[in-house]
Amino acid sequence: MLGTMPAEAWTVLTWNVLGARGLDVARVAAVILRAEPDVVVLQEVRRSQARRLAAALDMRSEWRFKHVSLLSWPEGAAVLTPHRFTAVRRLVLRRSLLLTWMRRIAVVATVQRPGASQTFANVHLSPHDLAHSRRTEARRLVAHVPGAVIAGDLNGQPGHRGPADIVAAGWTDAWAARHTADPTGGATNWTPGARTGRPPTQRLDYVMVPPGWRAQHAEVLAAPAEFDSFAALSDHLPVVATVEPAVPSTTTPPSGGA
Repeated sequence: MLGTMPAEAWTVLTWNVLGARGLDVARVAAVILRAEPDVVVLQEVRRSQARRLAAALDMRSEWRFKHVSLLSWPEGAAVLTPHRFTAVRRLVLRRSLLLTWMRRIAVVATVQRPGASQTFANVHLSPHDLAHSRRTEARRLVAHVPGAVIAGDLNGQPGHRGPADIVAAGWTDAWAARHTADPTGGATNWTPGARTGRPPTQRLDYVMVPPGWRAQHAEVLAAPAEFDSFAALSDHLPVVATVEPAVPSTTTPPSGGA
């Protein structure tokens, strides 16, 4: 529970769920429900997994194909919401002729609820030592999603290529904005090896606030005592942030359902 938030605020949760290793729908749904999100963005998830999770959460789901897997069903990225989608598209950030894991996409979804509509970009940038690719992908992303909340696995630590390029384009790292004494903290990812018995060591997962918006709240949705439990679900921890326009609207939102 994040408590009462301003009427114009949106709560966004991002999580790389490592779907190729299976998805514990009940446990993942229970974690997501704790945050009461308006929008959930998932990376490394299969279409069937996203559908089952959406059903468990009583949410709508939009999944887009990312790459072919030789060992299992194709992987992609998904956006879930209890509200209404008005537009969803896939933006290819990096092409791969054989549709391998090197292919990178963003899922760009516009979500509407009573009195408000906002666009969210779910992204998973290139990993490992592919810093130049991350920079290219990040720059292509921001050029195509002006005003969107960007969230996902950026595969780079704060200040590194990818995240730094999005910030340079005018977006604000929600974690850094709300944790000024520890802007590089909030680790979300375990380096390779056994995950249990040790904390995550690097922050790769972000909610980026667009120009003209601000972060009300940002947290890694796992206490240290829960790390081993979360490590059984994925090699990433979920991040949740609540964001809102810096200057609230002076108009009265219309009543009625979405």
